[in-house]
Amino acid sequence: MEGKLFEIDNEEEMIQFGSLLSQKLNAGDIVLLYGELGAGKTTLVRGVMRGYGWTEPVRSPTFNLFSLYETTPPVLHADFYRIKSTLGLGIEDYLDTHLCLSEWPTAIEPEIELNQAIIVRISHKNSGRNVEVSNIKV
Repeated sequence: MEGKLFEIDNEEEMIQFGSLLSQKLNAGDIVLLYGELGAGKTTLVRGVMRGYGWTEPVRSPTFNLFSLYETTPPVLHADFYRIKSTLGLGIEDYLDTHLCLSEWPTAIEPEIELNQAIIVRISHKNSGRNVEVSNIKV
């Protein structure tokens, strides 16, 4: 899936895509999710979580900044929409042991090796979405 573009037609397809993507992700991976408001970043995360067997609701952690999920692998879901830096948040304590899914990731970019991160860019295309995935380990 390195540098590939996927066309997603609806919300259920985005969840299915996230579930398939989950099979390629491991603890220690950092996934940077880019896209404007309403692009489908959290919906993709819901799909990843579904792929790990998570059945509870998954919401964007906009106000609490990140949520932890006890799955295999364990997941840290972050939303840095409101902040400029992750320094002092304790995120670094989880980067080696959890899959990190980061929405609005510009705040975490200075803390990581960008060439090591998996990049997911979601954009609107008519009534669906284009999802471009790069740097994924196969």
